[in-house]
Amino acid sequence: MVNLKLQNAVEDFQRSYLRNGEIADQQVVALLDLFKEELDLAMIYVCENAAEGKQFLYQYCSSGDKQIAMHRGLLIDENDEFDRLKEAVNKENPLVLTNELATGDFALKSGNLFYAFISVGLLQGIVSFEAKEKSHAWSQEEKESQAVLARILWPLICSDQVKAQSRILNAKVKGSSLAWIYPKVKTVFFSKNLRDYFGLNKYYRLKSAADFCQNFIAYYEQEKVLLAYQEAVEKGTARVACHAFQDPDKFEVSFFVNRRGVKGEAEQVVAILENVQPSSTEQQERTLRLEAYREFQGVFSRDNLFELFIDLEKKQATIFKAPLAWQKGLNQEADFDQLMRFFAIDQVLPGSQQQFVNSINADHIKQALQKKRNAFLTAHVNVDGKKRLLEFEVIQGQTGNYDEPQTAIMVAKDVTDKVSRYDSLTGLLNMHHFLLESRQRQEPQGQLLVMNIDNFKLYNMQHGLEQGDQCLVKIADLLKGLYPNATLGRFSSDNFYVYDPEPGDWKLKLIKLQEQLKKEALTSPIRIRVGIYNYDEPISVALACDRAKIACDRAKEFAEQAWCLYTPKMQEQEELKQYLINHLDEAIERHYLQVYYQPVIRTLTGRLCSAEALIRWIDPDKGMLSPGDFIPLFEEKNLSYKVDRYVIQEVTKLLRDRIENGQTVVPVSINFSRADFQMMNPLEELNQAIRKKHLRRSLIHVEITESALAKDVEGLKNSIHDFRQAGYQVWMDDFGSGYSSLNYLKNFEFDEIKLDMIFMRNFDEASKTILKACVRMAKALGIHTLAEGVENKEQLDFLREIGCERIQGFYYSRPLPSNDFFKMVAEKGIEAEEREQSKFYQEVGLVDLAGDQPLGLLFDDGQKFKRIFVNAEFQKEIDRSPEIYEWLFQEGNDLKSSFGQKFRELAERARQGESSLADIQQKGQFLRLQVDSIAKGDFGQMLQINAWDITAQF
Repeated sequence: MVNLKLQNAVEDFQRSYLRNGEIADQQVVALLDLFKEELDLAMIYVCENAAEGKQFLYQYCSSGDKQIAMHRGLLIDENDEFDRLKEAVNKENPLVLTNELATGDFALKSGNLFYAFISVGLLQGIVSFEAKEKSHAWSQEEKESQAVLARILWPLICSDQVKAQSRILNAKVKGSSLAWIYPKVKTVFFSKNLRDYFGLNKYYRLKSAADFCQNFIAYYEQEKVLLAYQEAVEKGTARVACHAFQDPDKFEVSFFVNRRGVKGEAEQVVAILENVQPSSTEQQERTLRLEAYREFQGVFSRDNLFELFIDLEKKQATIFKAPLAWQKGLNQEADFDQLMRFFAIDQVLPGSQQQFVNSINADHIKQALQKKRNAFLTAHVNVDGKKRLLEFEVIQGQTGNYDEPQTAIMVAKDVTDKVSRYDSLTGLLNMHHFLLESRQRQEPQGQLLVMNIDNFKLYNMQHGLEQGDQCLVKIADLLKGLYPNATLGRFSSDNFYVYDPEPGDWKLKLIKLQEQLKKEALTSPIRIRVGIYNYDEPISVALACDRAKIACDRAKEFAEQAWCLYTPKMQEQEELKQYLINHLDEAIERHYLQVYYQPVIRTLTGRLCSAEALIRWIDPDKGMLSPGDFIPLFEEKNLSYKVDRYVIQEVTKLLRDRIENGQTVVPVSINFSRADFQMMNPLEELNQAIRKKHLRRSLIHVEITESALAKDVEGLKNSIHDFRQAGYQVWMDDFGSGYSSLNYLKNFEFDEIKLDMIFMRNFDEASKTILKACVRMAKALGIHTLAEGVENKEQLDFLREIGCERIQGFYYSRPLPSNDFFKMVAEKGIEAEEREQSKFYQEVGLVDLAGDQPLGLLFDDGQKFKRIFVNAEFQKEIDRSPEIYEWLFQEGNDLKSSFGQKFRELAERARQGESSLADIQQKGQFLRLQVDSIAKGDFGQMLQINAWDITAQF
């Protein structure tokens, strides 16, 4: 008799599968639980891994009196697994053993019939086998249950989705890189292998397959990869070979649809990236391409529709990039002139073909380059069946000399959408036509200028966009008057470009421009910064614009001078920036980046209380690189998180190693920038490292620069709160370097502020006044203080006097590698602060020592009193009556004297929390003492002593 409860459950199960295209794990488990309940099935084993699962099945098949007859010929291999499974489930009592078992597989027993289910998220296969005894007769219920299970499992076993799951499993086992693309929700996730390969953090996300290609696939192959993706969406699967972005590795990318919606639309597409060995021809092409990248810097771009390398001596051409439709009719390597003739016939539209052939040939190009001009031409071309206007440009390589050019690159850009010639607001040329006309007029003695308005966004905010537009029009009119023979353009917003073929007295023109701007009746004064490039070599106008822009950006750093001439040094700096970006991952992997440590000293005791972790880059080619060379750059490019993650790993490793070796450790502070919070979760990174190395969280302090607080105030406020809740101290670095320092103290919860070293560099009375006010204010808010950049004893004494708790700077040591750091500490005899001492002096540190009342600090170990500190007002009292204070400090430690006994009594009352007052007479003078305990520890207490001369009252 059919079990109706089971049959209904099975039908619901199947309907759910047909409707949703997938079965959740919990649905499978629920159904199997029902089978156990209704048919007295018992779960007998859970496999921990594939090997153990296989071993279990084989062992059970040969175990003593329960001999099992394995069904012959049904050990399935990978290639025909699903076909054999299909065949197997149609047999009466099948035994099917797949070659892959995954974690979470299990077996069920019903009478003498055993089932082993193989699961990879979904059920992937069924293994069943029966007892050997021929006397066993299957009950009708058992036969029905077996048939029901086969019906349930068959659509799952044979579905494309299960095949896809199997491919994912195999890819994971092989260590392949995977990406999961969700077109409907616009999200792309990445496997750990893929993230590690490209140096991404686990929070990295993209929105589409196009973004995936743009970030990971070589730009000249992105089109064909996107076409393969579209093919997979339509047909279920596709495969394509390509290269990684800016990387010599070759990949085979397999796309397949892993999940479809009710209407058949792709909801999840999986991409598997597997390394493949390129052919010798491909390797040669890749080598040529990489050499060309180095030779033709700034030429290659995603915007290029067509890229072709030309060997002018051999008149040979190699296609680097072309639309797929073009590639079918063009040889990858061919005679250049012949290639261009075929291209003109097949792709260039009638009317432009002859001009194209006459202009784009090896001899004509060589002549143009010898005249120190880039060859260029615009032509209407067939692109994917559409008429498009393309701009072809041929640029000389660095190989050879100007008289005998040897190599060149031809690139083509689609400029159809740029046919509008003029900027609608100012009437100046737009970028495309500025570049076009400047090329035609290009002369060896020409000059290219880039002009930018200082703080134009602020001008718009203050006066409105309409007034801002009037300002731009006025500047354009002034440029037309000052440069009547020049090519003038406006590229964007407040960026003006000038190509002057005969610059003459260019300084006079710029002076006149600034003077006329002052005379104009503008709402408020404006200032223009100018970058200038003087042509000294035959480069493209676009590259000249880039160089002038570099100079313009540099001009913004000058307070007085409004213009800056481009120098090769600036290009070197730009090249260094690119070098740093390209070699960051290598520097981390090979430990070219090294963590240095600078001591932080407590002013009251002179003990080492912590250290700051600072990064240095010691490059095998560039030598020692200053943090100023790469830290601001990486913050700007959102790469600093890689450096700071590396610092976390190195610092926690050092602390763990020293603890295991029984060596002294002190807390270390680590800097985090705004970019870190955008690209990773710093708290989670720290927590993982702390857990991995089994460290106390009090051993790591978090520093956040003041400039990082300017953006995403709410987000950083929450992050700071989370750090403190997790047990980390959070410090504000560079306090006082910006305009909003006080607001930040009001809006953020900091444990400590680090006073910016600018106060030490300009150590005058004004700086001292500001420092004193900052320290007192911080104490009033319950915030600790540390001063950076301390270089001499005068600065140290002043900071100690005003109650600044800790100092850091060259006075004690410059940053050092870890071994040298601890060696320096030992050689100078600097004692490290112990954990209890740190807690003790943190309490002491919040006392305001710079008030107008006489105040001193005495340390009491229960036996003796030790003078730790007296402030300026107390020192004045001592200077007025040195004898009585000398007596006071001496007698206080003499328990045989009446005063010594009295003072000990005051100290003990203070330990109990009482504030004690006592009047003392000595040699005709009267003193009033107030004694309070401000910090207590197992090793003693800190007493605050206030003293007043009250002789006049008697």
